[in-house]
Amino acid sequence: MSYIRSLARHQLSWASALALLLSGCVVPGPHNGNQEGSVIIVGGQQGYPLDVELSDAIARATAGEALNLVSSPWGPNVRLLVGAPYHAGSGRTCRHADVWRQGSPTSQAIVVCEASTGWVYRRRVTALMNGAEGIR
Repeated sequence: MSYIRSLARHQLSWASALALLLSGCVVPGPHNGNQEGSVIIVGGQQGYPLDVELSDAIARATAGEALNLVSSPWGPNVRLLVGAPYHAGSGRTCRHADVWRQGSPTSQAIVVCEASTGWVYRRRVTALMNGAEGIR
């Protein structure tokens, strides 16, 4: 009898975890100090919008190209190393990218994806799981 109760509790735990996961996913705010950004709920644009000029530069960039940005959502004087385009599971075109801040020995791994309003960015989840992953 205790085996059945234990199995029921285990199933309830998984069901609760799944409900929490599906009910409130959000994308974290920008990482550059005082700049405030609106959180976009997953299912909409799925990230933070990039301005038209930067969106166009990302769309035109070749794989491995470095974009030197005087100002950006990640701060001033940033180098954005853009990877090859790929088709994500969402059906959108996305690109892995690394943000290199001036004077910093490490980069921030992000993903940029096309959206109806231009390109959007967010942190790259696989980089958190696998360490600093290189651009594909």
